[in-house]
Amino acid sequence: RCPVCKMKLEPVAPRGEAPAADGGNAEPSLAGVAPVTLTSSRLQAIGVRTAVAETRDVATAFRVSATVEAPEGGVAQVHVRAPGFVEAIRARETGVRVRAGEELLRVYSPEVFQAQSELLVARSFGEGSAAAVAAARQKLELLGVPAETVDAVERSGKAVRAFSVLAPTSGFVTEKRVVLGAYVTPDVALYEITDLSRVYIVADVFARDAAGLAVGTAASFTPAGASMAPRAGVIDLLYPSARGDTRTQRVRMQLPNPDVALRPGQYGYLEVRGKARPAVVVPRDAVVDTGRERYVFVEQGEGHFVPRPVEVGRAEGDTVAIDSGLAAGERVVASGTFLVDSESRLAASLARTAPSTAASAPSAEHRHP
Repeated sequence: RCPVCKMKLEPVAPRGEAPAADGGNAEPSLAGVAPVTLTSSRLQAIGVRTAVAETRDVATAFRVSATVEAPEGGVAQVHVRAPGFVEAIRARETGVRVRAGEELLRVYSPEVFQAQSELLVARSFGEGSAAAVAAARQKLELLGVPAETVDAVERSGKAVRAFSVLAPTSGFVTEKRVVLGAYVTPDVALYEITDLSRVYIVADVFARDAAGLAVGTAASFTPAGASMAPRAGVIDLLYPSARGDTRTQRVRMQLPNPDVALRPGQYGYLEVRGKARPAVVVPRDAVVDTGRERYVFVEQGEGHFVPRPVEVGRAEGDTVAIDSGLAAGERVVASGTFLVDSESRLAASLARTAPSTAASAPSAEHRHP
């Protein structure tokens, strides 16, 4: 110990030699920091307080921005099955809501008109023409003519000029590619209808948060800027690829949307709380984060502190989980960490310069005014 300040002195290895192990327990090395010993008066002066690392149940919990998207399986296109001319339009613009079976437009098709004539001719042959009538009806249905229209033709005995094209599903018209009088063919989608009775909630989650997620993890979505209560659900898909530009993992949740209050493009917040797991936790202020390294100062008795690298996990409140590098029951600096780190860096700096000055000035390593 120093005869002046009573500080415990540490042997310094010359350049090129490994430092002596302390009691046989070698600590992982960190660049720029070194073990440090502080007197009790010095500890009181800089306000150093220690805490014991504890084992607690830590749940994966976080909140991220999320957006509402239309479900991929809820999109339907409307085509005609026979070419013809548009004679009437009921769904005139995008954004309108339609129901399954509702008439969207009426089309005159020479091919369909001819098929109706074949049906009427087959019926005129009487009871022996049942097979021909069934074949004629099937042809009309395959051409996209509604069964109600075919029944009406049989009852009236007259072919209709234009037949109705019906909505295949309920939803909103999100695309419209038809105008009155247009000549339409089967290869052109006239409408696109999106069913929003269920929607996707999609979010980009950082890799460290996504690691604790699984299909079935409980979550809730709160729309931003709306007086709507959070909607609960579960994560139903973890996308198989990560986004390289943001280093995130995409996750998805499906929500029922019978009132259509959630619209594609709307954003809000996804709150996820996964299954709790035991983990070693320390106060948040115990961890020194330099951007490249994270470490804590472990107390080893008599004011001696050793920096040790750690892997940091989920932070919750005033505590942070330590994934590796620290065991439960070890005591770490919890307050005054910045000042202890400064002392440690000073000690490391003196250790680097000591070999060059030891031969000429042995007392320069520990000098008092």
